[in-house]
Amino acid sequence: MPEGDVWSDVTIGIIAAKSVEGAAMRALMTGPRVARLESDPNEYRVGHLDSLEPGRPHRVVLVTLPEDNNRNAASTCTDMLRSFPRIRCVVMAGIAGGVPAPEDPPRHVRLGDVVVALEGIVDYGHLRQGPEGAEPRRPISGISMHLKRAAQHLEQGQMLGEALPWPGLLAPPGERPMAVFARPSDEADQLHRGRREIPHPDRALSGHPDGVPKVHFGAVGCADVLLKDAELRDQLAARHGIIAFEMEAAGVATGVANRGLSWFVVRGIVDYCDGWKNDRWHAYAALAAAGCLRAVLAQCPPFPVAWRMAPTGVRTLLPEWEMDRLHALLDQARGVDGRAVWPAATGGLIPLPVSPATLNELAVLLARQNARPDLVPPLLAFAEHVAARVPHRLAGELRAWTDLVAEQILHLDDRMRAYRQRLEESRGHELPAGTRAVPIRPCLLIQIERDDIDSERCEVRYWIQRRSDRWQPEPSNPGQTTFRQIERVLQGAIQHAETSWRDSADGEPVEIELLLPGDLLRQAVEWWNTELEAPAPTPLCLDYPVVVRSLDRMRAPYRHRIWNQRWRAMWQQPARHQVYRGREDPVKEELGPWNARLRERRDVTTVVLGSSPDHESGSHELESALNAGIPVILWDRRPGSPAPEIAELLTEATDGSPADLLASIRTLRVQAALLPEGPDTRERHPGRHLALLWDDPDRNVYEPGEQP
Repeated sequence: MPEGDVWSDVTIGIIAAKSVEGAAMRALMTGPRVARLESDPNEYRVGHLDSLEPGRPHRVVLVTLPEDNNRNAASTCTDMLRSFPRIRCVVMAGIAGGVPAPEDPPRHVRLGDVVVALEGIVDYGHLRQGPEGAEPRRPISGISMHLKRAAQHLEQGQMLGEALPWPGLLAPPGERPMAVFARPSDEADQLHRGRREIPHPDRALSGHPDGVPKVHFGAVGCADVLLKDAELRDQLAARHGIIAFEMEAAGVATGVANRGLSWFVVRGIVDYCDGWKNDRWHAYAALAAAGCLRAVLAQCPPFPVAWRMAPTGVRTLLPEWEMDRLHALLDQARGVDGRAVWPAATGGLIPLPVSPATLNELAVLLARQNARPDLVPPLLAFAEHVAARVPHRLAGELRAWTDLVAEQILHLDDRMRAYRQRLEESRGHELPAGTRAVPIRPCLLIQIERDDIDSERCEVRYWIQRRSDRWQPEPSNPGQTTFRQIERVLQGAIQHAETSWRDSADGEPVEIELLLPGDLLRQAVEWWNTELEAPAPTPLCLDYPVVVRSLDRMRAPYRHRIWNQRWRAMWQQPARHQVYRGREDPVKEELGPWNARLRERRDVTTVVLGSSPDHESGSHELESALNAGIPVILWDRRPGSPAPEIAELLTEATDGSPADLLASIRTLRVQAALLPEGPDTRERHPGRHLALLWDDPDRNVYEPGEQP
């Protein structure tokens, strides 16, 4: 094997900041071997840790930092990724200080516990001062979704009372010298407030089993500062939602994310970040963190390895679960003739099987074939050609699968984008006249739904419409986040969409559509920011036309007929709005008659609400208009009836062609953004308060009656 490929199957890198952390991790690895590589100053240990699939363990490499700080962590991580180029995820496993919460027992962190950074890393050493106080300047994205899902499995088990396999993890085989990692007595876990020792809450209330750690899931704070101030600890924890503090993860995570790889952080708690620090818990907490990481990896399938074979191309080693996903999708592609797809996918270079074959049987045969001369794997080309022959929802799922495989497994995302563009150009065609009311444009549709249990959390999913000739939005996988972090999630979705649009040369505008349930429609989403790491974050409405849409109506097929009729009526020549205005005085004009006149007038296409939906009367009008199938709804978000200047602007905007409305609203928003901040400038400009619901029934991401 060529030099540099000796450890080419290593897919997980583990970084320990201290020797005790490295020793704990080594104790739990199977068959660790020393690895030294030319031009790399570090000494590595390469071994295995169990995965979800028996007989297919994770191949991991462990390195210990020369000194514990962000700079050394980032430098060592760079060396490791250069020496082990097929690493997919870098993990920080070691010790940290915890944030106790004796007044809130379920959140109380004790010595020897483990913290898993499912809510991310807060780099509180790099802040910017804003009107509401200091906030981290550089959000750190890139947590491993594979390990996050595995950790959530453990989190759910812990919530249901299922114990982690701590006895096996914290008491490894006797031939290892494990006495150094023994758990200190409970008397060594002292909690102080100032100079006074205070009691821990009862274990039954805090959920701490006797003699073993509790695992906490939340945010970890990081800076090049050894935190020994309980008051500052509590301030930072309250401000940023932090439950543990350490000194290396931010440097590693930032460097890893910049390379397009993922990271994960597991920490054992050794002190309370106050003036009572000592080393008594270091060894046990390091072993607890290593044991928790081993438990997480045991719930995670092994990362696949992509092998590049010059000069003939790529031989793919796709994991079984990815082939299973493809099989499930191909099973839905009824009516597609696989034998007709075969020569197009193979470029005529691979003979067609003699016996009849299903799509899945052909896919299995193609999975064994080397890449075509253009370096596109035949299996992915096959999936793309099937996607071009099926309904848009299934087509989007097939393309999402090829994107995932091309980007995360084979690292061929640029080549696959170019192949998809060539395929679309070769199959491009004009839709029959009158099929659509308005042209299709590339857009990003982002769906946000509040969590049913925790109102501060939400689920986000998005679809990317890449092309202009057919409606085929391609879905992403849904993800959970908090409303506090929503802008970061949107920023990632926009970056993904912009990457997919980068080859578009026609310069046509792209749009952002927010699919929202009724309780979120009133949010001023167009003023949410992107470019969060920049000195001046950018509102969405500066770069894109932004509209809101009714998610509830999209999912309700019994409302689609009248919704379609009103939308098409708006585009009949000459295209125009038929405007119905809200009530000027809800006390004198009751909702019932207003709603009856709206439903009786089937030519109405556009409603201007009489007041903001934040007010009860405006909320009732909005719901009535949606139920009546109105596709375009405008309102002033400020309390009371629309201000005179907004009423005049809305009259002008809706007097013209519907095609001009999006541009008119965006122009007003940009004008507002260009003004300096202040109560007498930007906040008074009408563009700051205009809301637009623009709901094209043809742009539906759900099949009739379908739920996600």
